[in-house]
Amino acid sequence: MRILLSRLPRPWIVDEKKDDGYTALHLAALNNHVEVAELLVNQGRANLDIQNVNQQSALHLAVERQHTQIVRLLVRAGSKLDLPDKDGDTPLHEALRHHTLSQLRQLQDMQDVGKLLMGLGTQSGDKKSSASIACFLAANGADLNVKNKKGQSPMDLCPDPNLCRALAKCHKEKHSQSNLLMDGSDTGEQESLEECMVCSDMKRDTLFGPCGHIATCSLCSPRVKKCLICKEPVQSRTKIEECVVCSDKMASVLFHPCSHMCACDGCGSLMKKCVQCRSDIEKTVPFVVCCGGKGKGLDDVGSLVVVVVVKPVKMNNTNLEVTKLKQQLHDIKEQTVCPVCLDRIKNMIFLCGHGTCQLCGDRMSECPICRKPVEKRILLY
Repeated sequence: MRILLSRLPRPWIVDEKKDDGYTALHLAALNNHVEVAELLVNQGRANLDIQNVNQQSALHLAVERQHTQIVRLLVRAGSKLDLPDKDGDTPLHEALRHHTLSQLRQLQDMQDVGKLLMGLGTQSGDKKSSASIACFLAANGADLNVKNKKGQSPMDLCPDPNLCRALAKCHKEKHSQSNLLMDGSDTGEQESLEECMVCSDMKRDTLFGPCGHIATCSLCSPRVKKCLICKEPVQSRTKIEECVVCSDKMASVLFHPCSHMCACDGCGSLMKKCVQCRSDIEKTVPFVVCCGGKGKGLDDVGSLVVVVVVKPVKMNNTNLEVTKLKQQLHDIKEQTVCPVCLDRIKNMIFLCGHGTCQLCGDRMSECPICRKPVEKRILLY
């Protein structure tokens, strides 16, 4: 699968549908193929919210089959949590329909909501815990009050009062965290972005090239062959040193297009040329963004602009459809052109089923495709 995705001539094939509307990601979610789903999401950039003929997304199918690892992968990759199917049911509706008696009994003694989420998506966790999936969806912002076509909300389908309280607590904690982030209380996130993604003991201080991400410390970086943020192969590793201008702070601004990080925020805002290679600076990317977070950067004149460098920009729907149509037209032309001269249209077939144009076919004693002797030639009109 990894080789296929790396050599795809047409990226949109990843999202091609079968007659029933299922894509490759739908089938991976349905059959609990975790590694395949990870490759489709991370390497293939599959559309997470495509719906089949029943208007079900991959998340609907994973929740319905209680495949917790797939659920966690799709939610963290940004799948829409409140997408309705043909009956108006969201994934949270589906999660609350599947419960066993043992699961409900476990909820009666549950004092900590965190215990519901402990094993979600791990090999040792309960793979049949709909309660865990429901709480995980609520904790990630799923709407508890959205109604399906029967007028039922997820809370109406909740079979146990303890689970109802757990869902409400998860949802409340999610909103309280969002409010804290809006108020600027992102110290914890800042600290997590600064620590090494491999050892978690030391701070990140190594710039990967050519992607420009910072994911590890200098001790762990030699062991990393692919960037842990964008999965691109690592071709160079540069240890981040102190600012070459003030020598007071660590360098924390990445210059584009030269991809050097040699100045701190204060000094970088004053520069129009990189002090290391003397090339013009088109834009700058702050340390936080290089670590995979969100932030603001400084352009070449010092004004604040939003810089997005974590993922490549996806084509909009119109351009994607045009590209698909062009490729399909090219495929049709390839199927109808003579395989010998590659110029004229096929208008003669042999008994083996293959064909050429009449001019080439009259000179053939054996089929150019399968090498079988030509016994009869049939003209097409």
